[in-house]
Amino acid sequence: AVVSTQSTGIKCLMCLARIVAILLAITISGYVVLGVLAVHWLSCLIYVAFARTHFYGGLVWNEWFFKLVTSITLILVFINIVEGKSRVRWGIYHGYTGLQNLGMVLFWYFKMPNHPWYTNALIGLVVGSTLLGSLLSLLYYWFYHPSKTPVMHLSRIRPTLERLKEKHLGQSGTRSERTEMHVTTI
Repeated sequence: AVVSTQSTGIKCLMCLARIVAILLAITISGYVVLGVLAVHWLSCLIYVAFARTHFYGGLVWNEWFFKLVTSITLILVFINIVEGKSRVRWGIYHGYTGLQNLGMVLFWYFKMPNHPWYTNALIGLVVGSTLLGSLLSLLYYWFYHPSKTPVMHLSRIRPTLERLKEKHLGQSGTRSERTEMHVTTI
């Protein structure tokens, strides 16, 4: 799989929101966060268990080890483990984790005995990173994903630029020859 720097940066932004939300909620009650993350991990493990992945041939214990590690990874960041379009899986995952992030931040906010000066900044960081990461992900997958060929994709711009260059320079190839030819016809 090809990993681009755009999608990596977006995943880091989403992961930042997730980690900050978890850390804020842990400051109030580690047991509540442990419960939330356990439910999240269990749901991810069920998803991965029923996904038809075959990474290790016929070795069953290797396949299950892969599924365990993948479900732990899915606590922080979405990775596509199944071939095909992943829009629905991506939407469900980010909707689920976004609600968890919001819930953990609100839990922290309402259980915090006094609100320090950085309260609004941290809430803005989590909510803003989640929303900005989701928006940038949508834009990336709609316009710049390698499987797409949008209007502004470089593979479609280069042939157009070459045609314009040939038209401007003429069939002879150099600008000076085209300019001389243009001057003599005036």
